[in-house]
Amino acid sequence: MKIEQEILEDHQVKLNVEIDSAPWEKAKHQAARRLAKRVKIPGFRPGKAPYHVVVRSVGESAIVEEALEILIDNIYPKVLEEAKIEPYGPGKLEEVEELDPPKFEFVIPLQPEAQAGDYKALDIPYEPPEIDDDEVDEALENMRLQNAINQPVERPAEDGDIVYMRVSGKRLDIEDDSEVMLYNEQFSSARLGQEDSATDRQFFEGFSEQLVGLAPQDEKTFTHTYPEDYEDEDLQGIEVEFQVVVTNVQAYTIPELDDEFAKTASDFDTLDELREDIKSHMQAQADETYADEYENKVVDQLIEESTLSYPPQMVENQKKDILANMEYRLSQQGLTKDMYMQFRDIDEDEFNDEIDQAAERNVKREMVLYEIATTEEIRPDTEKFNQTTESAISSVTADLTPKQVKELQKEGKLSNLITNIAADMTLRQTVEYLCAIAKGEPLPLPDPEAEDQDQGEAGEEIPDAVAGTAPDAEVTAQAASPTETTEDESPAEETESESNAEADESEAA
Repeated sequence: MKIEQEILEDHQVKLNVEIDSAPWEKAKHQAARRLAKRVKIPGFRPGKAPYHVVVRSVGESAIVEEALEILIDNIYPKVLEEAKIEPYGPGKLEEVEELDPPKFEFVIPLQPEAQAGDYKALDIPYEPPEIDDDEVDEALENMRLQNAINQPVERPAEDGDIVYMRVSGKRLDIEDDSEVMLYNEQFSSARLGQEDSATDRQFFEGFSEQLVGLAPQDEKTFTHTYPEDYEDEDLQGIEVEFQVVVTNVQAYTIPELDDEFAKTASDFDTLDELREDIKSHMQAQADETYADEYENKVVDQLIEESTLSYPPQMVENQKKDILANMEYRLSQQGLTKDMYMQFRDIDEDEFNDEIDQAAERNVKREMVLYEIATTEEIRPDTEKFNQTTESAISSVTADLTPKQVKELQKEGKLSNLITNIAADMTLRQTVEYLCAIAKGEPLPLPDPEAEDQDQGEAGEEIPDAVAGTAPDAEVTAQAASPTETTEDESPAEETESESNAEADESEAA
């Protein structure tokens, strides 16, 4: 077997592999026996027809197609071993260049490689914002507006009032009754004195000003000529006659900002207590937001200073995870992806670009953090890890029977759950470690119990992620095979029985 390697720019390797004729002939005979079991050949028991009879019955192309699958399944692990390649995931058969002798071209994703920047030199000031009195005043004013009272009045409308009305509007440039009406007693409302109100956007800028001084049951007719550059081309330069019938006027009463307001709007007895509580909550939220932004800044700077190489499959896998999580969260809210895009006012291309960028950033982030976790031997705090896993497993199995729990264990789902918890906690502690360096604070002390603990509370082995290995990092040569066996027999089992099969074939001939 001859192998030529070419490292590609996207952290994959292209292998040109030439196979000797003998393994190819052997694979074709194995393929004939497989096909003879599936295809009824007159005069022969299933699987007992000789090679030349099977070829005559199913055709050379069917033999070749089946033989290629067998040969690739047999040689692929050997190719990886001989080429000394540890793949990230399944390789891809790009091309069958020749069949005599067989020549294949494989493209195989390589394990990611990370060389973290000088993280011990991180120095980023930590300066969380302080909530000032003006921000508290604004929050209190919003509370006043939320607690405002609308009361019907019989007087003429003033600024600040809400006017409810029915609006009719007809074009004055045409006489066709079927096209003249733009609005026919359309119900609407407007808060007078409000800038850029929805009512003004609906009809025209300044529409609300026409309502000042109108009392309930009043009517008013006025005209408006739309400008030549109006956004609705059908109305550009058109004169429209509006008729308004006021149905209700409500005064908008905002409560005074005093102790009585504090008692009404909150659980506090005084305005000072309410103000202090608002400031405390705003400061806590500001601190939390800043802490998240600071962590991202630290990790982003480290990513910029690091050298990272990874195959495109890592990003694709991350995209699948992001989309799956997003679809689940949306479904919990009764939403779909299309509804989400409509709400965000983005199209499919913009949505996919956002997912691509998020996936690539996640890959880089995890690579850098796992590299540092491995170097610094960062492990989850034992007590927190045990508490978290116990809580998670209890939550998952709460409504299950013992048989169902055993089924989960058999399927490896509980083990996967523990792996994910360990991975998340490792990343979390690594971020905290880096932030401590960047702030110039004392580094977190290692957990002495974690250094000696090899088993989790549920009898599960603590996964490699605890020691800083990415969950998808270990892929065996067998698992990375680019094709799948379609028979119950594995290629190895067929090889072991080949001498007997050849004897049967000669006997049948």
